[in-house]
Amino acid sequence: MGRVTFSLDPAVHHLNPGGFGIVPVEVREAQARFRAASDANPMRFHRVDTPALVAAAREAASGFLGADVVLVRNATEAAATVLASLPLAEGDEILLSDHGYGAVAIAAQAAADRVGARLRVVHFPADAGPDEVVAAFAGGLTAATRLVVVDAITSPTALVLPVAGVAQACRERGVPVFVDAAHAPGHLDQRPDLLGVDFWAGNLHKWAYAPRTSAGLWIAPPWRDRVRPLVPSWDHPAGYPRWFDHAGTGDYSGWMALPAAFDHWRAVGGWDAVAASSALLDRGVRLVADALGAPGQVSAHHAPLMRLVALPSGLVADFDDAARYYGELSARGIEVPVIHWHGAAYVRVGATTHTTEDDFAALAAALAEGR
Repeated sequence: MGRVTFSLDPAVHHLNPGGFGIVPVEVREAQARFRAASDANPMRFHRVDTPALVAAAREAASGFLGADVVLVRNATEAAATVLASLPLAEGDEILLSDHGYGAVAIAAQAAADRVGARLRVVHFPADAGPDEVVAAFAGGLTAATRLVVVDAITSPTALVLPVAGVAQACRERGVPVFVDAAHAPGHLDQRPDLLGVDFWAGNLHKWAYAPRTSAGLWIAPPWRDRVRPLVPSWDHPAGYPRWFDHAGTGDYSGWMALPAAFDHWRAVGGWDAVAASSALLDRGVRLVADALGAPGQVSAHHAPLMRLVALPSGLVADFDDAARYYGELSARGIEVPVIHWHGAAYVRVGATTHTTEDDFAALAAALAEGR
């Protein structure tokens, strides 16, 4: 699958496809048709056509994910939505890990600050196994815990976490669980309604080829009349799920193009394509690690399409230095996240249908030169 399918700059090696997603040309064209229809007859499109098109998009997302979801812009908005509807009080706690996504932690902190609640953060290493992760979350639970936030795939460390195991430990204590599954749709074969959790949010624009910004939020049935959209509008009196469909006049074309995105995901191979890209990533990680003299996979519990490769000690000193080194690689036409986490530095490489071994060879050469 060539870069032409995605309009990617052929002079750049794109090794972070899950960061902000890559949108196929055919999906962008589908989105453009909806935008053109909106401009051709704004009143009819927004008053008559939009409700049915958004409902169809919601149904398509639910079919793709295997559970009824509502649509939001991204997983961070989903987290803010759940947090805004959660009955928090002074002294309550929100439990999350230090592998979590920064914006979600900020949303949790903002929700806690509004009422005098606090965050409790648990730690486990970048190569932690499932039992160690479950034990860390279970050990962080207190009588004050009102919500646990756990990642399906961690952003800084590319770990697949044992969500169902964490959920079971929380359920025994009566604590609801929000799953930040930003990287899951089209990447992990994970049914939100089979995990024993209360809330699950996954971005559709990362690995499922959807336009930015598109995400699905699954809400367990007991919560569906309590979790409200952040912006109530005309559909609010209709209740769940329709009150999430419309937040006033806006550009909903990204949602409307979801069926085209899912068609593309299936057409290029679906889960077989994920397996093929994962095998390519295995080879790419080995190539990069060999160039650095690094051991290779940081964890056996890595995500299928995202991995860490350790950088030499001293190459990246802190968060700001990671940003500097990313800038150096970007200037050489290599787009890859540079991570500084608990005193160690990594590159987080990813692969999908556009990725080639040449991309990893370019990264390996650049990293070896900078050692």
